[in-house]
Amino acid sequence: MNTATTFHSPSVLTSRRQVKLGCISAITSLLLGVTVHTSATWALDAGVKRLVYFGLPDWGLILCAHLISGATAVTAMLFLVPPGIRRISRPWLRRLTAVLVGLAATAAALPWPIYFVGIGINALTDYTLVTAENGEKVLVQKPGYDPADYAVYRQESFFVYQRSTDGTSVSDIFETDDCTLTGHSAGLLLTCGADTIPVPPLSE
Repeated sequence: MNTATTFHSPSVLTSRRQVKLGCISAITSLLLGVTVHTSATWALDAGVKRLVYFGLPDWGLILCAHLISGATAVTAMLFLVPPGIRRISRPWLRRLTAVLVGLAATAAALPWPIYFVGIGINALTDYTLVTAENGEKVLVQKPGYDPADYAVYRQESFFVYQRSTDGTSVSDIFETDDCTLTGHSAGLLLTCGADTIPVPPLSE
């Protein structure tokens, strides 16, 4: 009894691998895009009152996730689009499709530099996490556009911080190096350079 064995050429195997990788990249980009959009909507609704901090502040995390989402979307296009165009038998239709796809990709990419500049400015804001001896934490925000301004966020939950106080430094530059946090009768006391800032309890 003869057993039929099917052999696939290297080009067929490579094509299947490309399609598989392209599909994985497209799904990854889609999932990241939905997650980032939801996170950005929450961050905009929260305004300056609350922020998420997980190694990076929320806008920094959103920027990184957008970069990964964009990179995986480009990877998906490179794996999926060229093989699809090459399968078009008519040369004129193949060239027209390639031009249209290129124009569509360029048009879709044009708004992104402006978007990334806007998020990048937000992400450049300096954040310093300060922990007291009793374990309580505050997040000190130093905006890049005015070196004398500051805002202090008190920890509300594991990743979420609520804005507790803000102001302007007594000196021209608010120093976030070597900040200390101690207990105080009305809450916490934050000391950063020449500034001593009472941090009141969270508002309900």
